Amino acid sequence: MREHKTSTPMNGNFRLSCILIGVLVSGCVDTVKISYPAASEIHPEFDRTYTSWNGERVEVNWTPTLQAESAKYLAKYDRVLLANSIREKGLRNEYKIAGKGTPLVVYTKNRHSTPKEQHYPSSGIVLGITAVKETRPRQVPLLKLYDSFDPAVVRSAAGADPIAANYTATLAVLYSHARKVAGSSFASFIRPENPRFATGIYLIHPYDPNKIPILFIHGLLGSPLSWQNLTNELCSDPKILEHYQPWFFLYPTGQPVLESAAQLREDLQTTQRLFDPQGSAIASHHIVVVAHSMGGLLAHTLVSDSHDALWNVFATKPLNSLTLSVEEKDLILQYFFFRHQASIDRVIFLCVPHRGSSLAGGVVGSVGNRLIRRSKNPARALKELAAEYPGILDPYYARVNARGGPTSLFSIAPNPLLSGLAALPIKVPFHSIIGNLGVDLGPDSSDGLVTYRSAHLEGAESEKIIPAGHYLMANPETVAEIKRILEENIARRARR
Repeated sequence: MREHKTSTPMNGNFRLSCILIGVLVSGCVDTVKISYPAASEIHPEFDRTYTSWNGERVEVNWTPTLQAESAKYLAKYDRVLLANSIREKGLRNEYKIAGKGTPLVVYTKNRHSTPKEQHYPSSGIVLGITAVKETRPRQVPLLKLYDSFDPAVVRSAAGADPIAANYTATLAVLYSHARKVAGSSFASFIRPENPRFATGIYLIHPYDPNKIPILFIHGLLGSPLSWQNLTNELCSDPKILEHYQPWFFLYPTGQPVLESAAQLREDLQTTQRLFDPQGSAIASHHIVVVAHSMGGLLAHTLVSDSHDALWNVFATKPLNSLTLSVEEKDLILQYFFFRHQASIDRVIFLCVPHRGSSLAGGVVGSVGNRLIRRSKNPARALKELAAEYPGILDPYYARVNARGGPTSLFSIAPNPLLSGLAALPIKVPFHSIIGNLGVDLGPDSSDGLVTYRSAHLEGAESEKIIPAGHYLMANPETVAEIKRILEENIARRARR
């Protein structure tokens, strides 16, 4: 009887934990489906001087809005669809601009034939194009091709002669091909050393050197698809689209936060050097980061100087007093020592557990830590460090080491490193958007996963409390607040 009584609560806790983990996954994963009549697929020859358009011979004209990065995919497309014939399910709102021309969605498989293509979705590259036919006296009509996302086209929406565009259809086609990315989030959580998709920064529109990147960093059990409704809202707003382009950081969320943060810093610099070798583009100097939940902890390392503050709360001995291999020292320097990235202008934190989440340290965290296969490098380094220098680890990390090594859940449970990270001064303007599921606005109010006490940071330029749960990225009040911040960011740049 005693054994039965002992096992029943454990089984109940395990089931509860699995249910809660399932809720976390469902909060991050959403899929978009599209449908369209067969007649919506057309086959113009955009790479020829002349092509057929609605049964008429026309001369193809590539306008200056089509930069080289877009043009190569337009020339060798796999599918062209009439955008206004596409029906989508999964995005909350549909946005298009009425005007002259025919909006098209051009889909091209990503053949990964160049280094830049490693930074586009493996599921394919999608362009929003508008074809405008212009008649000419005694000449073949001209078919002008415009990039719907180009600032000149976006600005036309406010004029007397707007160019048509269908922004939501373009994004819907992109997301409909990316269902495997959404489905991979749980697998890369429990097997962070073997993620299905490579860790790194991804662009969903061809790179534009004149637009400011909004770098989205997802949270625990998330993926770039966690942002799809927010992206639809932002990339369909002419005020935002004229100045900004979306970038996304994808990473396996089971690995320790400092490991993911180091990968983020490295890949951001790699991406900037690849697309802008001279370092002269606006996109290389003026990034706005939007980070949700655990992603905000990664973002904090982009805009702070750690010096030896984090190491000192992790270990009891100074780094320079240790005799380490080159590999061990490099790993420690990579994780614990970082400097503010000068290319970051501003950060927007959404429901970030700056001081941890008790859920990650409770029963759910216990079950999750048993599911996750530890990242080998951090686990091995921690074990070797503890063996070579007994007593060197902070007691919290001594316990982590005894349990097999760090994971993301250990990283976001309340712990000394998180407290040290939260205390590091942020070098750029930052904003906090915090969810609240109850009526209490005190320090113990919560979005269901993160308390206000943990999400609040002193010194924020603005702090907005949203009556919503943890996954509030597409909440109308969240969208309005992010748009306000992005527009203010542009206004300040214009005043400089």
